[in-house]
Amino acid sequence: MILLTTQTGFLKPIAWLLGQIFNGLFNLIYNIAEWFTDKPYHVPIIGISVILFTIIVRLILLPMTIKQQKFSKLSGLMNPELQEIQAKYKDKRDQVSMMNMQAETKAVYEKYGTSPTGGCLTMLIQLPIMFALYRVIYKIPGYVTKIRELCGGIADKITGSGDDWATKLDAINGISVSASTGKATLIDKIYNLSPEKWSEVQNAFSSVDFGNAYDQIHGYNNLFGISLTQAPGWRLSWALIIPILAGLTQWLSVKLMENKNNVNVGSQNDQQAGMASSMKVMNTIMPILSAVFCVSFASCIGLYWIASSVVQIVVQLVINKKMNNKDVDEIVKENIEKANIKRAKKGLPPVKISNVTSKYVEQVHKMEARENRKEERDKEIKESTSYYNTSAKPGSLAAKANMVKMFNEKNNNSK
Repeated sequence: MILLTTQTGFLKPIAWLLGQIFNGLFNLIYNIAEWFTDKPYHVPIIGISVILFTIIVRLILLPMTIKQQKFSKLSGLMNPELQEIQAKYKDKRDQVSMMNMQAETKAVYEKYGTSPTGGCLTMLIQLPIMFALYRVIYKIPGYVTKIRELCGGIADKITGSGDDWATKLDAINGISVSASTGKATLIDKIYNLSPEKWSEVQNAFSSVDFGNAYDQIHGYNNLFGISLTQAPGWRLSWALIIPILAGLTQWLSVKLMENKNNVNVGSQNDQQAGMASSMKVMNTIMPILSAVFCVSFASCIGLYWIASSVVQIVVQLVINKKMNNKDVDEIVKENIEKANIKRAKKGLPPVKISNVTSKYVEQVHKMEARENRKEERDKEIKESTSYYNTSAKPGSLAAKANMVKMFNEKNNNSK
């Protein structure tokens, strides 16, 4: 009965482990709530557990997240050099040229401490964990002991009320279950019942005393008047704040993840420009789709998306600050040292990556040089103006006449 409410297949071990974490969090918050009230179900334990659970899992995945985001930031630095290599061997298809192209491309990735699959690999590792995490949040009765006991108690009373219990449930819209797997399916059905549907169940089984089991289930899922087991739906209600915040936080997360080092946009070919344009459209559409999906999903899922996006925003802010304050040459130096350490372990000689500065860095240096020259020129003009305007109001006719006079005096003195 319990297995049917939990994850099966290759994700089962991951979901089980995450379920243990979630169950532990629920019990911890439940015990703390008991210190302050004799009715802990008045505390939104499920909502608090989802937020803390998301933070913990995100912290576990933090090293991979940082690596993925670092790859995204470094892509803006690598692309000019990679494009230059591609252009260099564009019309060369002989074996020597292809080998040289691969070697030079590999050197660029080593230079920046990453690999062509750096971003995709970390995402592939995270995907099974994220799918299992979603399953745990979506099927809480299968993983949280106290919730399962409450739902199971109600299911036992329903199935033990008589042979016609399945027929009575069939008469209630949305609660139809089969007699063969009814008890297992019924646990999830009970957990997701709205107060209105629960009233119909009570009316159908008026002779059964359910106690306050449903009130406890509903109380654990009541977050500021929002039932986390119910979808907000396309109606005006306080619950719509969940999909709105889900879309907004994801939009902020996407904005922070956008590469700020795209100084080489003009050097992109048509294919790369098209991909960049498509990605920009996707980054705009996805937050909107998230908000739309959260309208139809249980609010608990929307709360998870909000918490996940907030954690992602904090992580991205830290990464952006660290990357912006770190000199590119310093990054390259560190990565060369790391690459040589790995080569030393394999008995290989240290690699010497050519000290060819990327187009990006060249452009930055040129911009800095122009700014320095401009500052020096402005300083000279200011000093010159100050020299000739010492005895008159700047800009006045007297000042201009004084400039001519002092200029002549300065020339005569030099002679």
